[in-house]
Amino acid sequence: MPTTSHRGFVLQSKPESPDVWSVQIKNRVLSGHLAAVKKSIDWWCDTASLIDPKEFASLARKKEEKPAEQQESFNGFLLKNDTGSKNGWYCFFNGRLIKGSKEALKKYINANMTARKK
Repeated sequence: MPTTSHRGFVLQSKPESPDVWSVQIKNRVLSGHLAAVKKSIDWWCDTASLIDPKEFASLARKKEEKPAEQQESFNGFLLKNDTGSKNGWYCFFNGRLIKGSKEALKKYINANMTARKK
């Protein structure tokens, strides 16, 4: 039976299911993937409350569903969106970070470029 330790707790895995690890905290046995069980132990050590490893596993799946980064070049400036939300666009303009919707950023850049030409 493979074993390992994390923050003073002994984690064990059974030979028939090597991906499932278990740990006993107080009178409760928690089991799941190794990373999720370690997060449960960390949570217990930091907050003294138990969280089932399955909850951490569902959070990991949500993070994987992250939208692809979008970017667009506009008048020599690179507009980026990491979140996928409508107002999640940002750009470095003249050394300053500006944020908002893509249309608002384009209007701001155009207005400043027009004002500089005059």
